[in-house]
Amino acid sequence: MPEPTEARPRWAVWASEAVAPPVLAAVVPVAVGAAVGGWRGAGVAAAGAAVAVVPGLLLVLGLVRRGRVVDHHLSDRADRPRVLGAAGVGVVASALLVSALGAPAGVRVLFAAMAALLAVVVVVSTRWKVSLHAAAAAASLGALVVALGPWALLGVPVVVVLAAARVRLGAHTPAQVAVGLALGALAAAAAALAG
Repeated sequence: MPEPTEARPRWAVWASEAVAPPVLAAVVPVAVGAAVGGWRGAGVAAAGAAVAVVPGLLLVLGLVRRGRVVDHHLSDRADRPRVLGAAGVGVVASALLVSALGAPAGVRVLFAAMAALLAVVVVVSTRWKVSLHAAAAAASLGALVVALGPWALLGVPVVVVLAAARVRLGAHTPAQVAVGLALGALAAAAAALAG
């Protein structure tokens, strides 16, 4: 279980919020879209990101408000499959939307990879609480490296701090974070090969 609020270091809380999966799912596609398709690519990616993020985020926040889930990070593993599965509908819809809007190949592949990664995390979460934060961070970094080149590797310290934060907060074990990082890296590699 996570530590009581008063014992939680601010840096770890801040990192977990600033680099949370919905934040990455909103920002990274726009950066990739801009890199591979200019303003049009960024616009189409922004539309896809809105469809991917907003419904799922509203669902989670609504469930938290009603006391149906513990918190917006879905700390209770039992909540994850059904909530992430429902939120995944928005991610799949976003992948279909960017394809229908004629997004550049890099954007289409990114959204397909997001949907596939979420599906894998949902399946794994039925048995084990893999870190979605770590998976999203690693996949996002990989997507940025493919789209922007080696300069994106400057984001590695952000991923390391996030991974340490999730462990420090007691949200995940080191193994859960490591597996999340591996799944995210695999998703990014698969997307790069498909693109």
